[in-house]
Amino acid sequence: MKVNKKWLAVILSIVLIFSMTACGNTETPAASMEVTPSASETTAPESTETPEPAEAAFDMSALVGAYYDNMPDHIYKIAQADFVDMVKAGDAMTILDIRSAEDYGKGHIEGAVNMPWGTAISDGLSSIPTDKPVFVYCYTGQTAGQAVMTLNLAGFDARSVNLGWNLGISKVDGVDAVTTTEASTLTAGATTIDANVQSALDDYYAGLAAVSDTKYKNYKVSEDSLKEMIDAGDDSIYILSVRKADDYAAGHIAGAANIPFGKAMAADFDTLPMDKTIVVYCYTGQTAGQTTAALRLLGYDAVSLNGGMGNAANAPSGWANKGYPVVSEVTTGIEKLYAEMPDHIYKIAQADFIDMVKAGDDMTIVDIRSAADYEAGHVKGAVNMPWGGTAIATEMAKIPNDKPVFVYCYTGQTAGQAVVAFNLAGFDARSVNLGWNLGISKVEGVDEVVVTDATTLTDEVTTIATPVQAAILSYYEGLAAVADTTYKNYKISEDNLKALVDAGDDSIVILSVRGADDYAAGHIEGAINIPFGKAMIPEFEAQLPKDKTIVVYCYTGQTAGQATAALRFLGYDAVSLNGGMGTAANAPSGWANKEYPVVQ
Repeated sequence: MKVNKKWLAVILSIVLIFSMTACGNTETPAASMEVTPSASETTAPESTETPEPAEAAFDMSALVGAYYDNMPDHIYKIAQADFVDMVKAGDAMTILDIRSAEDYGKGHIEGAVNMPWGTAISDGLSSIPTDKPVFVYCYTGQTAGQAVMTLNLAGFDARSVNLGWNLGISKVDGVDAVTTTEASTLTAGATTIDANVQSALDDYYAGLAAVSDTKYKNYKVSEDSLKEMIDAGDDSIYILSVRKADDYAAGHIAGAANIPFGKAMAADFDTLPMDKTIVVYCYTGQTAGQTTAALRLLGYDAVSLNGGMGNAANAPSGWANKGYPVVSEVTTGIEKLYAEMPDHIYKIAQADFIDMVKAGDDMTIVDIRSAADYEAGHVKGAVNMPWGGTAIATEMAKIPNDKPVFVYCYTGQTAGQAVVAFNLAGFDARSVNLGWNLGISKVEGVDEVVVTDATTLTDEVTTIATPVQAAILSYYEGLAAVADTTYKNYKISEDNLKALVDAGDDSIVILSVRGADDYAAGHIEGAINIPFGKAMIPEFEAQLPKDKTIVVYCYTGQTAGQATAALRFLGYDAVSLNGGMGTAANAPSGWANKEYPVVQ
């Protein structure tokens, strides 16, 4: 019988420590009321026998900590193609197929031994040799993730095969050459497992029976079940993302905490509640499986989310692949932007803006008109970041964030979109009412502050959060995709919307963000009303579909531009109606100015 070398080293170290402790005991005996016999009555031969050292207490937390602290670069996983190459090369290894006996019988990797997920694994530990690496595969990698954690805890050098049989191994070119139906077996008694570890793993795998008829079968939870619990406000769960910090920031399940998978993560486990079910998720489920096993062995009630967040490799499994909502620095930023919206609603009257320029107030002015129109004349001190490309996204970091930013376009509508991006990035930004054509150029005395000399920005002076920067860049890159469509500039003309309405096109939802009274007085037929204001973002999420194009309109287009940008950052396909409903200030643009019908 082969003794596990990892455990032999641990046991010898513990024996040495307790031997030294025993030799240094200087405890003073307690006083007694009994009469003490004379020395002659109590003298006895001095014993030379060495006392047995006290048995060390079993410390599961130390073993789990060591699992993470000693984590190799491969994080206890192997790519499916690399695994198949090793099998083809005849490398020395033990392969465990933990799928059902039936599926194993239909075909498995050459040399693989079947230990179906459950107590067969804990029962079979002593038959696994320790002188070669162990590779484990299941169906998708998730239960194999749990298994490799338990195997490494028992002293084996174990790794799971990425994406398991169904999504990984079976898709590797040439895998048929090493697929067989001939069974392989192991010899019992090859390895001695520490009794405490064996007992803990017996309990772990025996515990699967207790959850086999629950939503937590296999120490997992489905995407649908988790969604139901979140929607119900179930406070018995605690959601834990073990994805990288950047990926967590880019998008995570609402309410989830983040402890990135890696060497240091065990140190943060004590921040988790012991009285809730910890729902762990990663990318496709594999590292969440490892974490689930570790947490359960520490006494937590943990399960992993089926398919993790999900990606292309494991679709349609996974939270995001199911189309379930995620939140991010972007989504939370948008929510905060409007929940805390100031009275100026991120706009400034054109005359007030010109007065500030004349007074020499400290500000940054961004002209997002074309380069040609900027050169023909612009407000003194304005820098040019033309709308229609990525200039706003790529140049934004050159703007200082210690002073207000004022943005203008032609009519105010695309500037409305732009101020959302600027504010999301951390600037104090407002758009100038009605833009250059309808607003600024009509202000009395504006000629005093109109110049043709260009102002430029050179160095990046502001740090923008990576997920936010990426979202803003994606927003502006997306303009190219709609440049030759009905929705150019994330807008739609009055004529094109009229044609869609007349045709009964069900690919659109029309949204009025005007005040409730104005909506009641007259609105585009079929439009729903969510008034622009602090409460609108939760209403967007409650009422609007993500599988249709949301056509947003306001009065002249400016607040609809903001709403459009907010919706697009939240994942909706939204555009704004050119000119909005229309007023005297922006005639002849606008739905009513075009004399298109309204209903009450």
